[in-house]
Amino acid sequence: MNKNHYKNHRDFLDILRGYNKFNFLNKEYYFRHFSLEQTLEMDALMEIDVARSVKRGVKKQEVLLSDAMEMGSWSQQKEDQIKSLEWMIKKSTVALGKMQDLKQREVFNSQIEKQREELASIGEARRKIIAYSAENLAQTKKVNRMLESSLFCDEEFKEKVSEDLRLALAPLMFATYASFTDRDNLLMCSYHSGFLDLFATQYRNPIALFGKTMAELTVFQRGLMIITHSLLNKIKHVKIPEELSGDPIKIYEYEEEEQTDKTVSHGLDDLKAKTKVRGGKLKPEDFLSG
Repeated sequence: MNKNHYKNHRDFLDILRGYNKFNFLNKEYYFRHFSLEQTLEMDALMEIDVARSVKRGVKKQEVLLSDAMEMGSWSQQKEDQIKSLEWMIKKSTVALGKMQDLKQREVFNSQIEKQREELASIGEARRKIIAYSAENLAQTKKVNRMLESSLFCDEEFKEKVSEDLRLALAPLMFATYASFTDRDNLLMCSYHSGFLDLFATQYRNPIALFGKTMAELTVFQRGLMIITHSLLNKIKHVKIPEELSGDPIKIYEYEEEEQTDKTVSHGLDDLKAKTKVRGGKLKPEDFLSG
C-alpha cells in the first residue's frame, strides 16, 4: 500500500466536498474552496486594483526593474539567468526521476539543489526591487479577499471568522492551497484515491462526477480533473516501462525517446539558424522550441 494512502484519500475527500476542516485552539473552522467563478472575479478585481495604483503613481514591476537596470542594481543578464536556472532545474528534475543508480541520483540531486539555491538568491534580489509594485499591492488585496470570502466558523458557511482569526488561520489555508495546486500531490491523489478509475468511466463528461456546472466547480476540482486527464492519456497512448508502473509521477513525466535522425537533424539546423541570428548566443527556451 502507498505510504501516503490515507493522505491521498483525505485529500480527495476534501476536494470532492469542496472544503477543509481546520482545528485551531481546540475549535474547528472551515475553509470553503474557491469556485472558478469566484477566482475569475478576484482576478478581474486585481486587474482593476493594478490600474488604480498606477493612476496614483505606483509603478508596475516592469518599470521598477527597468529603473533598477538604469541604476545598475539589476540587469537583463540576471533576468535571463533566472529563466535559464528555472529551465535547467525543471529538466534536471525530470531526468532525476528516471535515474535508478542511487549514487548517481545523489550527485545529480546535489547539483540541482545548488541551482535552486542560486535561483533563490537571485529571485530574492528581484523580489526586493518589485516589493512595492502595483501588482504586488493588488496581490495583497487579493489575498485579503480570499481570506475574507473563504474562512468560516460553521459548516454551513454562514458565520465568517473575525479579522484576527483570519490572520491566524491564513497559514493553514495557504498551506492547503499550495498542496491542492501541487502537481505531484494531485497526481498521487488522483492515482491512489481511485479518482483515476472513476474518471476513466466518465472521461467524456468528467464534470458530471462532481454534479456541478463549470462555474460551480472549485479550482481544486478543476485542477484534479486536468491532471487526471493528462495522466489517463499518458497511460492509454504511451508504452510505460514496467518499472514505472504504480508511480503516477514517473508515469506522468515519462517521455518516449524520438528515434528519427531526420528530426534531430532538423533540430540542429534550427538551432544553428537561431545562433546566427542572435550573434552566436542562445537562450534556454531555444532548446525547447521546435
